[in-house]
Amino acid sequence: MGIGSVMRDAAENAEIDIGALFAALKRNWLFIVLGALLFALLTWGVAQFLSPYYRSEARILIEARETVFTRPNIGSETDRPLLDPEAVKSQVELINSAKILAKVAADLKLEDYAEFYPKTMSPVKQVLVLLGLRPDPRTIPVSEQVLTRMRENLQVYAVTGSRVIVVEFVSKNPQIAADVADKIAEEYIAAQAAAKRQLTGDATGWLEPEIERLTKKVREAETKVADFRAASDLLNTSNNTSLATQQMSDISSELSRLKAERAASEAKAESIRTALKNGVPVNSLPEVMSSGIMQQLNERRGALMAEIANLSTTLLDGHPRIQGLRAQLADLDRQIRQEGNTILKSLDNEVTTARSREQEQTRELNRLKAQAAEAGSQEVELRALERDAAAQRDLLQAYLARYREASSIADRTDQPADARIFSTATVAGAPYFPKVLPMVSMSFVAGLLLLSVFVLLRELFSGRAMTTSPVRADNRHNLWGDEYGAVAQNFSPAHNETAQLDNKLIAQPAPEPVSDTNEMPDKNEMVEHPMARPEIDVETIQRIYDSYTVSEPDATEEPDPASDDIYAPNGIAAIASRLMLQERRRIILISPEGDAGSAGSVHLLRELADRSLRVLLVDMTGNGAVSQAMLDGNRPAGITDLLLNVKQFTDIIHGDLYSDADVIPTGLSDPKTAMAQAERLPVIFEALETAYDFVLVETGASSAEQALNLDSDTSVFVMNVFDSEDQAVAQTALAFHEAGQDDVTILMVPHA
Repeated sequence: MGIGSVMRDAAENAEIDIGALFAALKRNWLFIVLGALLFALLTWGVAQFLSPYYRSEARILIEARETVFTRPNIGSETDRPLLDPEAVKSQVELINSAKILAKVAADLKLEDYAEFYPKTMSPVKQVLVLLGLRPDPRTIPVSEQVLTRMRENLQVYAVTGSRVIVVEFVSKNPQIAADVADKIAEEYIAAQAAAKRQLTGDATGWLEPEIERLTKKVREAETKVADFRAASDLLNTSNNTSLATQQMSDISSELSRLKAERAASEAKAESIRTALKNGVPVNSLPEVMSSGIMQQLNERRGALMAEIANLSTTLLDGHPRIQGLRAQLADLDRQIRQEGNTILKSLDNEVTTARSREQEQTRELNRLKAQAAEAGSQEVELRALERDAAAQRDLLQAYLARYREASSIADRTDQPADARIFSTATVAGAPYFPKVLPMVSMSFVAGLLLLSVFVLLRELFSGRAMTTSPVRADNRHNLWGDEYGAVAQNFSPAHNETAQLDNKLIAQPAPEPVSDTNEMPDKNEMVEHPMARPEIDVETIQRIYDSYTVSEPDATEEPDPASDDIYAPNGIAAIASRLMLQERRRIILISPEGDAGSAGSVHLLRELADRSLRVLLVDMTGNGAVSQAMLDGNRPAGITDLLLNVKQFTDIIHGDLYSDADVIPTGLSDPKTAMAQAERLPVIFEALETAYDFVLVETGASSAEQALNLDSDTSVFVMNVFDSEDQAVAQTALAFHEAGQDDVTILMVPHA
């Protein structure tokens, strides 16, 4: 074993001695403590030269200050400001505005303080200005420099979950810190009130021309209504109805009255006519009794009847006096009947007159109806003009109400702002920076940690904290021998010779451990072990290859010296013969060394084809170099196109240009997209196995786990080996063994 192996053994056997690390800390405790105290002392010295800063803050509450008693429109709630989080953030930006800060700086004359406007520059700043690393303060206006310093010392923020804004200012002078914070809050409140007054004034200025314009429009609209009404003869009466409508209403009422009177006269006449016809005394009818003449006749008749009755007590009926009275009574009855006829004629005349008047009123009503029908379209247009005039009038009234409200607010000089200062700034008694005690304490703790880490790293890099484990070095080959022995027990008695060779190898003494614990392994050799696997020499790798396959050649075949090593126990011809003796027809080929090993798959395919077998190679490598070599550099459709249903079997199976074998290349589609349909591969392989004697699946430099996913129960696994000393080959073999797949055939690829 060479020097590289010895160095690797030393590197793998090296361990960190925790006790040595703590012992180093114990030995250097004085150095650590003194160094930490030096750090603390330096921090204290620096803190003495730092200028103290004082901090003061004022707090503002954002709220609607208007009440129902101070607002002209008492019932209105729609014009109040929306106090949402966005509005509060907007007020924070307003406080930070240059206008407010400039006003505060001018009122407090901050340019007179060197903190905000230094009159001279330090030598360091002068050098930086000369080098162009910072601008010359003399070229910057004083106000801009003051605003810049104010913004550096000012912090305005809103308290989360509230409408409180904190104005915080830092200064070397505690009185200036408090004055600036209070002044900024006061200027903000004043700016709020001024903004409300300006907003009201702007509203008043905008409403005045609008009201004047609307007044003209209302006047014009009402003039149009009056002119159209007069031109269309659609004049209104006192009841706000048109003249035609009022006339129709009056005539309808008069016609109803005439019909009622005519009906009453007809009823009276009919009753008198019936009484005269039936011989009933008409003086008993109420219509006749209302006549004055009839009343006189009835009075005379009553007197004659009384006189006849009085004389009948003393005179007989034949007495001339009684007969004369009876003659007078008969004459009165005749006069009564005549008067009844006269009243009847009078009633008939009234009926005739009432009927004539009724007919006349009916004709007039019909005429007005026709006139109203003609004026219908004109009334529609009139109503449209009236609606327009009413809309303009309502808008004018609304503007007038707003104008009166705005005018009343504009006249007030004490409009409340929508914010108030509920906490003024106080003069700080102690500076908030620097905090000497916390800074010194933190510096001391940081010094302890940094110096402790420094001591530990020094021990590690010097190698004094590293140690080796002889037991672990002695058991390296024993551990590997146990794994190899477990593999060898799973094979047939034909492997006994190989197992004996392995046991001899295991019985060899382990290499002597490296005595110098400070010797470190070569960096390049350490990179060769990314998986932290045990180191395997060439002889052990060869034994693993032999344990996975039959190591004895066929006795009936004679090796051909001219054919290089293809007839060796792990040669192409021997592997082809061995595959023909087993029943499984799917062969999974793995080439850990990449394209160099994949060449063995092509040789094996053509060897099987030369034996008159129907064989097919499915190229599932990443670059498709195997199938391109068989198709003279062409890259037609292949397995990825079949997985994506882009092509059929007849489109992806191509013939090998140098043998009778067939090949399915990688294809033209995206391999990552095609592998999303990988669950179709077992079905595809089963279909191909019905048409071919052997289906070879070349997976290239895939991992053992990926190869085992291709249905290990129905497949034969063959691993192509070009360089037996390649570490990737040994790692792949170990991965198969750890996965429980011990039946792996090794194919030694012949060198070109």
